[in-house]
Formats: sequence, structure tokens, C-alpha cells
Amino acid sequence: MLTKEDFKKLKKEAKHEIALIEQEAQHLQQKIDSSLYEKDKLWNDEEIGELIQKRKERKYSSWTIELCTIMEDLLNQLYQRTHQKKFNSIQLMKIPAYRSLSNIEILQAELNNQHITLKSGMGNVEDDIAKVFQLRNKLIHSNFFYTSIIRENHDAKQEFESILDTVKKYRKYLKYNQPES
Repeated sequence: MLTKEDFKKLKKEAKHEIALIEQEAQHLQQKIDSSLYEKDKLWNDEEIGELIQKRKERKYSSWTIELCTIMEDLLNQLYQRTHQKKFNSIQLMKIPAYRSLSNIEILQAELNNQHITLKSGMGNVEDDIAKVFQLRNKLIHSNFFYTSIIRENHDAKQEFESILDTVKKYRKYLKYNQPES
């Protein structure tokens, strides 16, 4: 059975994993050494800029997928410890209310039934995390082209920062309500 201490430990683990990705992203924002490209003299400055931008977008793609994996793993572990069994979305989709939901939405609903919810007033964060998972799915189906998920008036960096912020908020506001005995 899931205890409050287990819950806190799992959340801390996810927090540290997210922080590592955030550190990597900050490192990427520093000037990338273009001398690697320049020494071959195969590319002009504009082409080098394009190559660097493609690399950044590949990193944003992989980090977006990794962030979703961290959150999904957290929710799966919470589910497994709460229900004492593995999460089986195929079995749960037999429930009429779950048929049109994604795995993440089913996990959220199941955990809400077991006293694991978002702090009150944070329902929009639950919607936002579902949108992040939709972006992840779109990213996968578009062969990892980050530009396929960038919203209007955003650039790749802003889009990634928005995704990172949503994941951090969701993890932060997830809370364990002690079941009444």
C-alpha cells in the first residue's frame, strides 16, 4: 500500500530527474561551439546556424519525450503501489467512462479515486499535462520534428520551456490525501 512517505519519495525522484533535464536545457542555451563545423569548411555561417538549430530541436524532442516518460512513470508507480498491481489500460478501457481517454487521463482518474489528486484550484494543470502528452504523441507521429508541435507565436525554446513548466507544476501540485480510516 502507498504511504505518504512513499509518495513523497517518488515525487522527489521525479523532481530530481526533471531538474537534470532542466540543467541540460540550460547548458544547450549557452553558445554552441560552431568550430566543429567550421574546421571542415563544408558549410557557410547560415548552414552552420541551421545545423545547430536542428540539433537543438532534436534535443527538445528527446527532452519532451523524456519529461512525459518521467511523469508517466511516476503515475504508474503510484498506481502500482496503490492498487498492488500493474496498470493495465486495456482492461480499464472496458469501463465505459474510460473508453475515450488516453492512458494518462485513465491513470489520473484512477489515482483521483485513491486520494491522489492535484491541489484544489489546479484543474487547469491537469488539462495542461494532458495537452503535453498530446504534443508528445504528435511529436512521435511526426518523426520527431519539433516544429510540428510549436504553437503560433512561440519558438522551439519557448515551447520547450512551456512544456517543462507544465510538467514541473503538475509534479509539484500532485498531492496525497490521507485516506480516512
